Amino acid sequence: MAQMWPILAEFLLFLIKVVQGPADSTASAVVGTKAVLRCPNTSVSSLILVIWKIRPKSESHCSLAYRADANKTDRTNCNERMTWESSPDHDPALQIHPVRLADEGNYTCEIATSDGTFCLVSALTVLVPPVVTLTHGSNGVVVCQASAGKPAAEISWAQGNGHSTENKTHHTNGTVTTLSSMPMINSTNAHVTCLVTHPAMNQTQTIELSSELSADMTLSPILRYFLICTSSCVAVAVVALILYRTLKCRASWLSGLADATTTRNNLRPGTVNTTNSSTVESIYQNYSVQNIHKNINSLKTQRQRV
Repeated sequence: MAQMWPILAEFLLFLIKVVQGPADSTASAVVGTKAVLRCPNTSVSSLILVIWKIRPKSESHCSLAYRADANKTDRTNCNERMTWESSPDHDPALQIHPVRLADEGNYTCEIATSDGTFCLVSALTVLVPPVVTLTHGSNGVVVCQASAGKPAAEISWAQGNGHSTENKTHHTNGTVTTLSSMPMINSTNAHVTCLVTHPAMNQTQTIELSSELSADMTLSPILRYFLICTSSCVAVAVVALILYRTLKCRASWLSGLADATTTRNNLRPGTVNTTNSSTVESIYQNYSVQNIHKNINSLKTQRQRV
């Protein structure tokens, strides 16, 4: 009778395990990082067999196994990103690195020991941080967008005097793009802050619109177009003035160069200045010997008549 109690206790433990079923747990990892999934908390000293049954939602199923009696591991259809975190005879935890969005799914660890069999199912959730942008339109509306996040990001505004509108777009890969618009009505505030909350960022991310953009945002479209046209006209006028001054200076320089060339040619040896020569010749003709003689005779004749 005393020998029946241990057998009855083992049978009761077996019934409890069957009634309770496998224990469930959840795990999450950010895409591109490392994920570690644990097996049931049992003593590895009496380990006989470990099997990881991997059932992702978007990829084919695979399995990893370890037999303690033969000290042998086996891999079936699993890629190289899925391995043992360490030696399976010390810790049979599963490691995935780097984690991809397609790895999301259920991971079951089954352990057989001399104390019995244990099972743990872990549901892996892959988090994707969104890409956050903050822009403004010509109509005075500021748009904050958190693109391709998983799960969907939450957006709020620290400033703004209007009522924001939000729109969410669900993509085929499970990510979500959240877009929030805030109209800035009669705004004189130089700063607009968009607050984005997401579990993959571990904190609230703040993006601030610069004062230059805010100042430009408050301008009406007509005034903005007027300023653009005025700036363009001023730029064209400045360029034209610079070209005119440049061409004028070049023309003056070429004219001076031509005058200098003419002067050098007149000063060369052997060159006769016809204008000066004719003038000298006329002077010498007026003071020639024959003319002087004629003038003297003419004076004598006039005296005799007198």
